[in-house]
Amino acid sequence: MRSILCPVDRSETLDDRVETALALARLTGGHVTFQIATPFAQMTVWEPFGGAAISAAAINEARALDEKLCRELDARLVKQDVVCDVTIDDMDRVEAAANAARFADVLVATLNDPALDEIVLSLRAPVLAVPGGVPMLAFDGPVMIAWDGGHESANALRAALPLLEKASAVHLVTVREKDGSFPASDAACYLSRHGIHAETHERDHNGSIAFTIEECARGMGAGLIVMGLFGHSRLREMLMGGVSREMLDRSQIPLLLAH
Repeated sequence: MRSILCPVDRSETLDDRVETALALARLTGGHVTFQIATPFAQMTVWEPFGGAAISAAAINEARALDEKLCRELDARLVKQDVVCDVTIDDMDRVEAAANAARFADVLVATLNDPALDEIVLSLRAPVLAVPGGVPMLAFDGPVMIAWDGGHESANALRAALPLLEKASAVHLVTVREKDGSFPASDAACYLSRHGIHAETHERDHNGSIAFTIEECARGMGAGLIVMGLFGHSRLREMLMGGVSREMLDRSQIPLLLAH
């Protein structure tokens, strides 16, 4: 994971994202692109007799704020021991992230971002989503993989390989629900070919599946949960199934997500 993308804005979770991206770059010897995106097209003002006009004042103000944030980040990053740059894009931030992620190994986000589900489902790259205001993710701690045998969890597992190689322990956890046609033992065999020795576990429901997953992770001391994200529709209000939605809403443990 040497090409790291980190969208930035002025939200309260900015520091969580920036510090996680920098820590990951130090771990991998990577490069971080901090991306500022503003959709100027959304500043369109409809005229009374048809057509649309762009408010020059609104655009100038938005550009000035973006440039100010860019300068602040540059001043902050020049003191870091990480290779990084800051870019400004004139487009919606989901579209901007999807475009830039073509050449990114991972995107760093925060779990309380209202656009997180749309970002994950728009990208081919995995997303490392961290909770706001919690201790920094320790990349050398235990990692738990939420395994259900589906394509999404297999994609997440493959995407997580660089982090699994750094982990002190790897746990493959299946919450009993599906027919088990692709059991966790198959996933453990795949990981063993990469020199990663994972323990497999099966758990019964303890409340919801999402609650069971997080409870297992806490019991194992996992600092990261790797999981597939399920997308059933591109309409935003129908984007995800119950387990995915609940994990994004409730998790206080960082998630590595792929679909």
